[in-house]
Amino acid sequence: MTPDASRPDDTPRRGLGHLPFAAVVMLAAAPNLLFLATHLANRPLAVGACACVAAALALVLRDLGRVRAPLDGPLLLVCLATALVLCLLGGQAHLFFANDDWLIRDAVLHDLVAEPWPVGYLYAGDATMLRAPLGLYLLPAAIGKLVGLAGAHAALLAQDTILFGCLFYGFARLAPSRRRGLALLAVFVVFSGWDIVGSMIVDDPLIPGRHLEQWLGSLQFSSHVTQLFWVPNHAASGWVFVGAYGLWRSCALRATSLAVVFGLCVFWSPLSMMGALPFLAAALVADLSARRLTLAGLTALACAGLGLVPVALYLGADATRVPHGLQELTSTFAGRYVLLMALELLPFLLILRLSPSAGDRWTRRETGLVAGLLLAVPLYRLGGADFVMRASIPALALLALRVGAAVPDLHGPRRIIAVAILGFGAVTPVYEVIRALRVPAFAVSSCSLLAAARTPPNDGPLFHYVARIDDLRGQPADRVLAKPEALVRRVPQAMCWPDHPAHQEHAGTIF
Repeated sequence: MTPDASRPDDTPRRGLGHLPFAAVVMLAAAPNLLFLATHLANRPLAVGACACVAAALALVLRDLGRVRAPLDGPLLLVCLATALVLCLLGGQAHLFFANDDWLIRDAVLHDLVAEPWPVGYLYAGDATMLRAPLGLYLLPAAIGKLVGLAGAHAALLAQDTILFGCLFYGFARLAPSRRRGLALLAVFVVFSGWDIVGSMIVDDPLIPGRHLEQWLGSLQFSSHVTQLFWVPNHAASGWVFVGAYGLWRSCALRATSLAVVFGLCVFWSPLSMMGALPFLAAALVADLSARRLTLAGLTALACAGLGLVPVALYLGADATRVPHGLQELTSTFAGRYVLLMALELLPFLLILRLSPSAGDRWTRRETGLVAGLLLAVPLYRLGGADFVMRASIPALALLALRVGAAVPDLHGPRRIIAVAILGFGAVTPVYEVIRALRVPAFAVSSCSLLAAARTPPNDGPLFHYVARIDDLRGQPADRVLAKPEALVRRVPQAMCWPDHPAHQEHAGTIF
């Protein structure tokens, strides 16, 4: 993670090592382009926005191709296999048990396959449109329109395997050797706070396969396996940015290209990108100070900013209904906050403290930025626990990479302490895997978002997923975004995962 400032920016090196991250950037960009091509009010606007984003993408790929390194084929295969196993265990394609969040996610994918774009609903008496970060869904859904819902789920699995596999490869390549890269990857995958200790403190039952991370209620830093199993869209957004940030640290990308990647990732998860903003700002300031900003880079940034305006308008449509604000700083919250930091952050800062090399001045500042962000994000709430869980993703990923790079340099008692710290945290992902293996899988369901929202445990409002069309009148979004051609209304609840272990007793219809 130490930048190589001695290497000239434009010195070419042979090899195809940049191709895995190029694939990541293309996958991150694809849903943005699909959205702009299908969800805007008129064709000239769609063509112009797509052209801007495509131009920015071409300039980023050109920037990425400046500095090349050899492609480590065996390492790439290991990373892709790791991603495939984790995606399958996380419930994708429903070959293994899928956690509760997949009930809504499956419904969104179904509606994108079955309904014309943009998708509309009659919800709570209002004409609404699907408004959600659709980065995870649009490419598989477009394939599903050609080959059916099962094909969409297969495409989702393929997309995420390639995306996360190539990201894992990029993380592993930050290490100086394949062996250390595999060790770094192992640390990244099992990285988690001490949820097992927290559960013991609050006297939660330690049943193997239980989800351990809710021991503090709405305060949670999610393990990396939890992110992949429950919220791969948020994980993808944060990790793609971190992958680009790592390339910026090694002088393989300019900060302007990092900013374009940031913009592409917003459509996957705005919350993750809120947590990435401090790192993007630091990179831009550093490149400005070092005079690394180029005309091509600024052009890419301008094109991306202009082309992605409709995406920003879409994500912000009728979003104020989502509960948000500062946390109430009560004594109860203060106690929970202290516990969160003591068990989820301090052990890993101790590992970095034990490292014989603290790194250069930038690395030390970066560690301070990571710690500062993780200290700050629990103080704000957006949609219950969503903000703290998702805005923490980039910082947690960077912390995991720093820890993974430091552990091989430790020896004797220091290494024992570090391994013990990581071992306590690894219980959380092990419990997630145990649940995936023990709980029976259930089949893909042809269930709409409206029906899924009434299927336990999803009994809350859909403000995160729909925007009232009337609320857009008089706003820029009203002139930029296309309106739904039809509204989804009634869907039998019996269609909603009848073989789910917790739903077999439910029957009947909603509404």
